[in-house]
Amino acid sequence: MAVEDSPPPPPPPPPPPSQTDKIIPFSIPNKVPIKLDLEKHNYNAWSSFSLIHLGSLVLKSHVDEETASTNPDWCQLDDLIKMWILGSLCDSLQEQVVTTSGNAKALWDHLKELFHDNKDARAINLDNELRSIKIGKMTVNEYCTKIRFMEDRLKNLGCVVSEKNLVIYTVNGLDSRFATLVEIIRHRETPSLF
Repeated sequence: MAVEDSPPPPPPPPPPPSQTDKIIPFSIPNKVPIKLDLEKHNYNAWSSFSLIHLGSLVLKSHVDEETASTNPDWCQLDDLIKMWILGSLCDSLQEQVVTTSGNAKALWDHLKELFHDNKDARAINLDNELRSIKIGKMTVNEYCTKIRFMEDRLKNLGCVVSEKNLVIYTVNGLDSRFATLVEIIRHRETPSLF
């Protein structure tokens, strides 16, 4: 009687994907559409997008809390978050902070400090720029967009510009092409809103 060769046993099932394996495919530029840039004073918008993205993946604690671990999975996720953060920076800022030692929280805090250092000096310069803006060759839409952008940058630096002041700065920067409009706005009983 011949012994039958039995088929080899099936291979074991692959291990379930780790949390890191599930997260790696996420592309940070698709989730954080802003490149952090010192010149643009866009830290608040960038950090908001980043925190929303990290929160959606239950990873916000890596930048929010003073937690650290020697667990290899935690360390791998933390390094991934550092890569995401670095990938969302403009080139010059990336070069400045790429050598920051420590975990993702240390990198996050370093960036926050960079944007809050000399905050008052930047706010004063930007406020002066806003007060003296002129329409020049810009269209009205370009002019108003630039003013709104400057207002947002000031807000990012902790300085709120009132609607009344925005109207005053806008009107003061208009040239003779808008003389009639300027007179109407200046003589209104109820101030216009920007």
